[in-house]
Amino acid sequence: MLKSRIPVPEAHVRQFIMARYGNNTNTVDINRKTMLGILCVLASEKVGFRHVLPRSAQDLHPEQYITLLLPDSLRNNFIHPSKVQAVAQFFGYLFTQAFLECCETSLALGITDYEAVQLFMERYGITEDMIASDTLRKKWRDHQRYMMYKTEQMIYPRQVA
Repeated sequence: MLKSRIPVPEAHVRQFIMARYGNNTNTVDINRKTMLGILCVLASEKVGFRHVLPRSAQDLHPEQYITLLLPDSLRNNFIHPSKVQAVAQFFGYLFTQAFLECCETSLALGITDYEAVQLFMERYGITEDMIASDTLRKKWRDHQRYMMYKTEQMIYPRQVA
């Protein structure tokens, strides 16, 4: 298996990826049937004959990395250092999307937004040291405001004179 190390400086995103995909370790075994696996396939490039894998210069602590184990079908591939940051950003987007979906589902079931944030944090082992629950609740509130604005724009479009 080929390993690719992805720097993830945000502790809450790293914990989310480890809990959801890595069985609470920082090593994630990639499967092509998951969204994360498809992302890695799209981000990987084929190594040519006698080609040395480029190394990415990162100054993060070893605990701040997620190690991706690419499947054997990609044994001649690697994730280029220029795409590593894009994969790390995708991890952040994946966290945000899962968080917002969890809050929407919880509110549909009659749970308050405070409880929904706490449930999400407990489910993935995210602590207050990683990110404050108020920060996540503000993220949810901003999402709600944006969705209300978007709905208003669809119902009452601006009239251009």
